[in-house]
Amino acid sequence: MQKRLFIKNGMIMAACALIIRSLAMMFRVYLSEQIGSEGLGIYQLILTVYAFFALISTSGISITVTRLVSDCLARCENVKAVSVTERILLFSVIFSTALAAVLFSCADILGGVFLRDVRTVPALKLLAPSMPFMSFSAVLRGYFTAQRKMLRTAGEQLLEQVSEIGMCVFVFTFFAPKNLAAACCAAVSGTTAAEVLSFVYSLILYLCDIKRLGKKREPVRKLFRQAAPIALPCTASSGLRSGLAAVENMLIPAGLMKFGADSAQALSEYGMIGGMAMPVIVFPSVFILPFASLVITEMSQANALNHKKSISHIAERMISATLKYSIPVMFIFIFFSDEIGRLIYHSDKAGFYIAALAPVVPLMYLDSSVDGMLKGLNKQTSYLIYNVIDSVIRVILTYFLLPVTGAAGVVFIIIFSELLNTSMSVWGLIRVTKLKIHLFDNIILPAVCILIPCLISTILPDLFGGTADLFFKLLLCLGFYCPTIMICHFSRRGFSAERKAVLF
Repeated sequence: MQKRLFIKNGMIMAACALIIRSLAMMFRVYLSEQIGSEGLGIYQLILTVYAFFALISTSGISITVTRLVSDCLARCENVKAVSVTERILLFSVIFSTALAAVLFSCADILGGVFLRDVRTVPALKLLAPSMPFMSFSAVLRGYFTAQRKMLRTAGEQLLEQVSEIGMCVFVFTFFAPKNLAAACCAAVSGTTAAEVLSFVYSLILYLCDIKRLGKKREPVRKLFRQAAPIALPCTASSGLRSGLAAVENMLIPAGLMKFGADSAQALSEYGMIGGMAMPVIVFPSVFILPFASLVITEMSQANALNHKKSISHIAERMISATLKYSIPVMFIFIFFSDEIGRLIYHSDKAGFYIAALAPVVPLMYLDSSVDGMLKGLNKQTSYLIYNVIDSVIRVILTYFLLPVTGAAGVVFIIIFSELLNTSMSVWGLIRVTKLKIHLFDNIILPAVCILIPCLISTILPDLFGGTADLFFKLLLCLGFYCPTIMICHFSRRGFSAERKAVLF
């Protein structure tokens, strides 16, 4: 693995992702002020259906391009890599256009019957035209990822986020939607405009990149045989999982109403969990997900060259880094949830849900890293099986548990689901790579190193008041954790193998 380039590209993507997630978080806060928690609930329902079509259109194709182009580059077949990209690009545009037509024509059924809220229909129709542009950009994102040209990918994602927010704010400012249906249309209006801009940007970069190769193209034989084992399991996994997630999200408001809430309360509760607490929980993953994406290329090339030791080394380092990062994030959410909820949403209830969902952080982040490695090792079928099992269980639990437990059941299902899915994924990776997960180094030690400053911070008096105290305590915790974990890491690396066997 080209360690320096991997870290450099990961930091570029992480910096861009941090900006994008920060903008997205501010956008969620802005939306919550504009449309309230009930409007956020409706907005989440719209996104679940849109995500189903979008993931079918992009997920399998993007990963296929990354894998096939990576294999070509490992064999120094640069011209063939471009030919592969263009063949898949043509297919993806045709396929996504057909999906867009289905979404537009079926919007009335999906919104009125499936989501049981006709206010979602106009927004679904407005989102449909974005899909071909999204698919085009996803193919080229896979191409640039395989080329390790992450500045281009980062720039495209940043442009997409900024233009989406800008368009939405423009519509809310100058047209002032008068009801929730119109407000949801305003909220998604930026998505379609952003995908068009992203398409234009990606196309210009791609044409500039391949200009150095001239007009020469190399014929690609048996492309379908190479692409199908990658694309079909990934697409099926994304489609099934997002489809079942859409069913689950439809059942959540219905289950909450059976528990005793009226329609507005159910959508409000759902919006609080899915639209306010979960974005906060996911936000710190900006420093992990870029590396989880990049590791697909590294694993794919190591696998193509049959470098088994490299595969095990990459897997162990990736899991170790993920756990040492996610465990302190979990404890910070547990100890400072009330302050974070009040800071971001001015809501104590949002803080309660942040604390309740905090245990999913290490599971969720680790699952993302492991899934990336499984895709790089050509284990898409295993990835499909794990996700389908997880999603089916989530739907079953949602149907039977929520009418009895209410919102507490939603939290339980999320935690249980992440535990199940992560356990299956990690076990699948262990079977393939024979890696060893060191429990003391990767779980116990990080937990102790962050728990100590968190406990100390709870007994400290408020020195500055409000937000300043929160940032001071966070700096105290991280200022203790980071050097402590580094000292422990380097000191343990100096131990002999015999002492490690005795002590650990």
